[in-house]
Amino acid sequence: EPRGADIEFTTNVVELGELSRSDDKSYVRLSFLNTGDVPLVVTEVRTSCSCMTVDYKREKVMPGERGTINITLNPAKAPKGQYLRVMQIYSTATSGVKRVTVKAQIE
Repeated sequence: EPRGADIEFTTNVVELGELSRSDDKSYVRLSFLNTGDVPLVVTEVRTSCSCMTVDYKREKVMPGERGTINITLNPAKAPKGQYLRVMQIYSTATSGVKRVTVKAQIE
């Protein structure tokens, strides 16, 4: 009996360190693993800031295989100071919505 798809991230916190608002965009690849026994599809990724965009393929990730969510942070659009935003990742995983925090210090 299949248990379903499940999603496991390499990290739940993405640390971008110190950034200046004059810096170019920062790019991060967030990797995940399908730890379930049926194919997994990431259906939506929500960010809470217009300064952060995401790009991912809405295609099946087979059991035991990895997928990637590409995150782009534009410091010019971000507020100064401690930057803390939570991305919500929706998928066909049985465990439901996952949250990954993006942290930076923006000067």
